[in-house]
Amino acid sequence: MSRRLLSLATLAAVLGSGTAMVNQEVFAQNQSVLAEVYGRGVHAYYAGNYSDAFDNLTSAIDGGTRDPRAYYFRGIVSHLQGRPEQAEADWKEGAELEAAYGGGYYVGRSLSRFQGSARLKLEQIRQLARLEAMTKAAKRSNARMNELNAGGRAPAANRAAPAPTAPANPKVDNPFADDVATGNPEVQNDDVLKDVVGNPFKDETPAPGPAAAAGAAGAAPAGDDPFGGSAPAGGDPFGGGGSDAGGDPFGGGAAGGDDPFGDPF
Repeated sequence: MSRRLLSLATLAAVLGSGTAMVNQEVFAQNQSVLAEVYGRGVHAYYAGNYSDAFDNLTSAIDGGTRDPRAYYFRGIVSHLQGRPEQAEADWKEGAELEAAYGGGYYVGRSLSRFQGSARLKLEQIRQLARLEAMTKAAKRSNARMNELNAGGRAPAANRAAPAPTAPANPKVDNPFADDVATGNPEVQNDDVLKDVVGNPFKDETPAPGPAAAAGAAGAAPAGDDPFGGSAPAGGDPFGGGGSDAGGDPFGGGAAGGDDPFGDPF
């Protein structure tokens, strides 16, 4: 029995999905036919045959078209035939359909040849319909949000993300804990290298003797030769005799105007 019920349920689901697909195909075919009827009505309008235009556009509307232009053009035909109330009624119907299903770009191109005060009226009606559609959508959104809040469940967009958990601070030992524990730190020795490095020149420094003390007590006379000899004033510092004024400082006497180096030839 249970298998039989399951089979019937499966068959109903298959038939239901098939019916939905058939309905979609039929709807698409119907919209294609209605678009063709709408096109004939527009051609009749541009040809100036308002009666045929009104009949074809009415057939498309009665057939369930979702094209707002069918209402717009039928309203234009009614306006040209002197029925402004019926024209505004069709424009309002078309504007509501356009606000629900879109298609504003195609509407603007199709209505480009319709100008004047009646076109301004039509554009006002279209704008008002868009504003009303936006208002209704905002109300539905607010009502849905209120329902979620009343049920204790905030919308996903308003849910606050959990704050990140701060990492625990690791415990660090104080390297100066021992010094702080015994009071203020004190300097034990200014020379930290006293016991590490000795004087490397300690053995090479001789002790001061008597001769060094005597030399330190007396000062050398001015003008004495520091190498042990004394030179006369104006003498040759290299051991030679003094030269006359204008003479050859290298040992040869030269008269005034003579070549101090001699005639090399």
